[in-house]
Amino acid sequence: PYEMLPPEIIEPWDYSISSSELRSRAKNVVDELRAEYDKVGSLKREEATFENVLNVLADLDRRAENEGSYMMLAQYVATDKELREAGAEAEQVMRKFEVETSMRQDIFEKLKALEQKDATVLPAEMQRYLKRLIRLGERNGLHLPKDVQEQVKKLANEINDLGIQYMRVVNEENSTLELTEEELDGVPEDLVKSLELVESGKRKVTMKPPHYLPIMSKAKNPETRRRMSFAYGTCCLENTPTIEKVATLKHEKAVLLGYPDNVSFVTELLMAKSRDSVHSFLADLAEKLQPSWHKEKQVLLKFKEEECQEIGIPFDGKLNAWDMRYYDNMLKERRYGVDQEKLREYFPLDTVLARMLEIYEQLLGLVFKQIPDVKLWHPEASLYKVNDAATGELMGYFALDMFPREGKYSHFCNDSMQPGCLRPDGTRQHPVVMLICNFTKPTADKPSLLTHDEVQTVFHEFGHTMHHICSRATLTMFEGMKTERDFLECPSQMLENWVWEAEPLTRMSGHYITGKPLPNELLEPLVASRLAGVASFSLRQISLALLDYTIFTQPRVDTQKVFKEIQEKLLQYPPHEGTNMASHFPHLVNGYDGRYYSYMWSEVFSMDLFSARFKREGVFNKETGMEYRKKILEPGGSKDATDILRDFLGRDPNNEAFLISKGLSVS
Repeated sequence: PYEMLPPEIIEPWDYSISSSELRSRAKNVVDELRAEYDKVGSLKREEATFENVLNVLADLDRRAENEGSYMMLAQYVATDKELREAGAEAEQVMRKFEVETSMRQDIFEKLKALEQKDATVLPAEMQRYLKRLIRLGERNGLHLPKDVQEQVKKLANEINDLGIQYMRVVNEENSTLELTEEELDGVPEDLVKSLELVESGKRKVTMKPPHYLPIMSKAKNPETRRRMSFAYGTCCLENTPTIEKVATLKHEKAVLLGYPDNVSFVTELLMAKSRDSVHSFLADLAEKLQPSWHKEKQVLLKFKEEECQEIGIPFDGKLNAWDMRYYDNMLKERRYGVDQEKLREYFPLDTVLARMLEIYEQLLGLVFKQIPDVKLWHPEASLYKVNDAATGELMGYFALDMFPREGKYSHFCNDSMQPGCLRPDGTRQHPVVMLICNFTKPTADKPSLLTHDEVQTVFHEFGHTMHHICSRATLTMFEGMKTERDFLECPSQMLENWVWEAEPLTRMSGHYITGKPLPNELLEPLVASRLAGVASFSLRQISLALLDYTIFTQPRVDTQKVFKEIQEKLLQYPPHEGTNMASHFPHLVNGYDGRYYSYMWSEVFSMDLFSARFKREGVFNKETGMEYRKKILEPGGSKDATDILRDFLGRDPNNEAFLISKGLSVS
């Protein structure tokens, strides 16, 4: 009864391939692509033209990404464990091949020959591509002696292998705790009921977000939270030596290439431009937030003291790691009257999803249509087609995979299944994107109900999906989210503002029984609570960014010790003794090494974009929305972020709106 996938979708995404087929496919793909690169490499210097070098390389990028995405994403979504393992191995093979290709002296020489020619005959994006390839060649050390190049290559491969090993531990992590219903007092009843009942009469909880977060926010018993916090913080400890080795090798590689450290190496091509501007941005913000954090902390301590008296346990006079989410939640509930449980009743997943899609359609001038009965990797995954509302032109496709399952990637993320770009014959390859979520599963008597945080997360992630779909870059290298890493979160962060505005919130809500939208008495406290706990949340993010910064600016690092020092300095309470944040922090190996600061950094711009345009012109203003699509999303990475921002703002960006959003005064 299954339909074929639409013809624009190249790969068979049902993953009905065997693990051995996937393994041999990886090998064959690499052999085929290598033969093509060899042709470019073997040209004589004087034979090199834009057609036989640049155009060919651009198309090889496209083919490598089409094949690579299909094989590598198996490890995140495939239902068969052996296939997931084969996907991880395929990633190793592809990454190794990427390193090999990026270090080909013979191809680099052809690019250097083209540098001498008149590139103005090329389209602007092609000129950018040529410059970028040469710059990347230099950053890979292709101007250095052969023996140094060999060392760089060896280090790069070792780093990739360790990263894949680290992610395998994170993805396959399945530790559990058994807790009595009494120990789960305060946790939403529907969650407790949905937990697996074991023989002893206890309930089994996992460390995945749909279990961990509500228990840490709501469980009244501090011992329950302490045990959860410890189990969560130690669930991937075997990754500690792995990440510390990665840090050392990245440092060695940066030094070989003539940089003081890895952060200096990675920031060079980003908006921040240098290690120092990252550090001063984080340190300056942390300092500005201290007074408001001090006030926040007093409130949380007062809550804790009162509660200890209530339940008759001694008050230890301090905040512990396992107290933070709990009292932070209490702050929202008591100070602002936000009732998280009541709110969830108004955010059933199907309603939120349908209305969110409508909002995006309206804002960006698009039409989404679900394609029924196509066979993807899991029966719960669904596929949608996107067309331009005005012209009917096909824009691309996206797939949604909403619920946790054994072996599936356990966070929220967005991955390109195939890039939108031009083929050699000038026709367009359409983008296809997958959005992976992990919402609480529906039960017999209740649909999946979302917290407001989850509504915000899915709104943000879908913004990334739209970045891919709306991008009109012609080259794979500059498609969609392939912008500067410290700009990449900005377009989605800008869209998060919608879940804090009355009109969109009313539209996205509908009580799971009555279908009624969020009433004012729930809506107003929620919108007012946006600044609740902002100092502790921001300082937590800065702590993570400084952990990442420190790991990747030092030759050798004790990650546990470093995080303890940073957190005690910024938040004045230590991480849970014996745990190590760095052992389950996927960003450190997933392309955010030395770049976790990007989340905060790009918020400066996202708040500016929102307050300068949408806040003034209206969150449902179609003209502003279309301009956003054209000027912010369409270029992908084919222009510098600074120019993209200036284009939409009509001026240089500034940090005023950002400071206000953090509850700080603008000097």
